[in-house]
Amino acid sequence: MNNTLKTLAAAIPLILPLTAQAWSETYRETAYTLSNAASNSVLAFRLNAAGKMQPAGSYATGGAGTGAGLGNQGALAFSENQRFLFAINAGSNDVSVFRVRDNGLELVHRAAEPGVTPVSLTVAHDRVYVVNAGDDSIFGYRFDARSGRLYPLEQSYRKLGDDASGPAQISFDRDGDALVVTEKAGNKIVSFTLDNRGLPDEKHSLASAGNTPFGFAFGKHNQFFVSEAQGGAANGATVSAYRLHEDGSLQLLDGAVAVEQTAACWLATTPNGKLAFTANTPAGSIASFAIGRHGQLELLQARAAEESRPNDLAVSDDGGRLYSLSNGDHSIGVYRIGADGELQSVTHLNTLPAGVTGLVVR
Repeated sequence: MNNTLKTLAAAIPLILPLTAQAWSETYRETAYTLSNAASNSVLAFRLNAAGKMQPAGSYATGGAGTGAGLGNQGALAFSENQRFLFAINAGSNDVSVFRVRDNGLELVHRAAEPGVTPVSLTVAHDRVYVVNAGDDSIFGYRFDARSGRLYPLEQSYRKLGDDASGPAQISFDRDGDALVVTEKAGNKIVSFTLDNRGLPDEKHSLASAGNTPFGFAFGKHNQFFVSEAQGGAANGATVSAYRLHEDGSLQLLDGAVAVEQTAACWLATTPNGKLAFTANTPAGSIASFAIGRHGQLELLQARAAEESRPNDLAVSDDGGRLYSLSNGDHSIGVYRIGADGELQSVTHLNTLPAGVTGLVVR
């Protein structure tokens, strides 16, 4: 009897690691998008080791979407440790916070804000900021990682400047001490330095190198890269590179560089800062760019997307896969990223509802 118990006890520590290993081999990573429906929800999809996407749940935000395109990038964002997921509710003017668990998402808080029609948000340290398209403003919160709650930052509400500027995205720089916003209608790049309370301080503005600046992503050396739809001119899309200086001022490094496609609207970079990709919605294509050390851009290729009218992009944490979201055929596609920026299709899942917005991967 005692020998039997000893044998079982010795076996138990071996079972748990095998179970965890089996799970990690079954599911590689999870992609999240936002339904933006009247009853808004986050939709999850898992990529398994066999290279297939599978639905992994729908999680109500408690807020409302608009049911229509937002002309945005950044509707979803993770906390720095990826234990929390933040989502905008453009129809109810608030932000939802989810705790990320192994078996799904848990809604822990929903916070209102004074702005109108939030379209993009960004997270750094214990700060969360949103940009609002309805009143051309930004607003910030303090985030408590213990409770998962957001607390409004008093005096953080700022107007971008011009009415009808058409903000598309807001993002912290990689240090989390400055904010950048693209203005589609105003054809401007705007930045704000933050004071020691996390409040917007000095504002800087630079005319965009190309018209209709849209999505952007940071790379290395305080560089960031912006897609420019050029008002939808046929084959007129461009991409430009900028540097954000410590004082918050902006400098053009390269651009506007031709994409040779129509309406480059969404942009993602690899974690190593060597590649950038644009989703060219009307052209139904994805373009790849090499990024030089000093921010110079070189078009590598533009390939037809497996998805119809791709309208957002996200890169996996290891830089090995590119995810593409489409409202054209309501799908998510996954591509393997080659060292030279070449994209190889892995899988395609077309069971999404119309109106989806935002795309993040963990």
